[in-house]
Amino acid sequence: MAGSDLNTSSSGIHPGKPIIWPSGKSSAQSESVKQAQTTQTAGGVRPSAGAKTAGVTAPAQAQMAPAVSAPKAAVNIARALTMADIKQHLTQLQVPDSDFNVTLASLMIKDGMEISRTNFIALLSMLTGTDKSLNMQEAAIMLLMKGIESPEALQILGKFFSENPQIAAQLTALLEGLGNLSTALSVSQGLLNPKLVAQLGALLSQFDSVIKELNQKTQISGNNLKLLNDLSGLKSLLEGVQAQAQASDSAEAQVLQANLMSTLGKMNSAMDNLVAQALLSQKGREEVNYLYKQVPNTSVAPPKDVEIVVKRDGHGPQSEIDYENTQVILSLQTANLGKMVCSVYIKGKRVYVVFVFNEKQYGDEARELIAKEFSELQKKLSGKNFAVSGYQVKIDPAMCSVKPYLIPMLAKLGDQLKKIDLEA
Repeated sequence: MAGSDLNTSSSGIHPGKPIIWPSGKSSAQSESVKQAQTTQTAGGVRPSAGAKTAGVTAPAQAQMAPAVSAPKAAVNIARALTMADIKQHLTQLQVPDSDFNVTLASLMIKDGMEISRTNFIALLSMLTGTDKSLNMQEAAIMLLMKGIESPEALQILGKFFSENPQIAAQLTALLEGLGNLSTALSVSQGLLNPKLVAQLGALLSQFDSVIKELNQKTQISGNNLKLLNDLSGLKSLLEGVQAQAQASDSAEAQVLQANLMSTLGKMNSAMDNLVAQALLSQKGREEVNYLYKQVPNTSVAPPKDVEIVVKRDGHGPQSEIDYENTQVILSLQTANLGKMVCSVYIKGKRVYVVFVFNEKQYGDEARELIAKEFSELQKKLSGKNFAVSGYQVKIDPAMCSVKPYLIPMLAKLGDQLKKIDLEA
């Protein structure tokens, strides 16, 4: 965990290495200690400015002044961080130590966010009007670490964490919806202007081709923002058509309305996913500074997503991906070995790969398959001027998901986190 001091500008607590929590002494107490220390000398007590010392021999003066031992050096006492420590700190911040607030503060510490009054109020403000679930709390912390304080963004990202949507499935559903809508438009004679119907049919056919192409090509370089803007424009057009179709209560109008509503719902789901990907890819603090993208994986049926995370170098708006010093995470569903996360560490032109699987039953089979295919991986990477220094195969269900890489977990409360009291 980054940082080493809890005396932050916003009067909060930041998880440092190690975690240092206040000892509870007020600033006035600290000042009194400092003043007391300045009156001490190595062998006794320094006389005050107005003290009378004339006529007192040195031995007598020594007899009158009892010996004072040298001040003891400060001792650091480290122990496991507890909920009681968090409650005490919330009280110091004038934040109620309710169960929810304590849980939220614990999550902030785990994710590396400073527990300050400013941050706490910002999180509580964002969470107002939500179900305040763990997914919402994690989404709020992540957005705040990226400098985004938006209730609308929180709703989209919290839903994304909760439902774990797959863009491949959503685009497939949208394709089906566009096909059904085209059929409904063709039989809705008299409800809409024939020219409008013809233009809509051509536009829907164009979108059909674009989405099929996205579903057939697994690539990182696709422009999600362009697709999002195109879908937004189509949505506005279809909402206008929906308003016109409401003027009739015929059977054809009802069929058209039903298809419009269904298609718009599928379109909204896909758009929310694309917005969530854009939010996750926003530049921010180093712990949450990465590019995130979902791309369809057609090697399994039905198509699933390959989720890709690429770490940026540093933090803030000027940070970029250093392709010779980064980590790339690929999360995907394999055809025969279940879920797999592949973590690629790149240093210069050398690559180290960790394969993580979800199911213990596939462990031996996975190791055999990767050992068999590893030479092919080396050959392909050498063609890109990279040398594979080694690999590892692990069975770890907890890490066989992309979410732990999206939300930083720096340590568990009471495990690696320590409270250090400074005592004289």
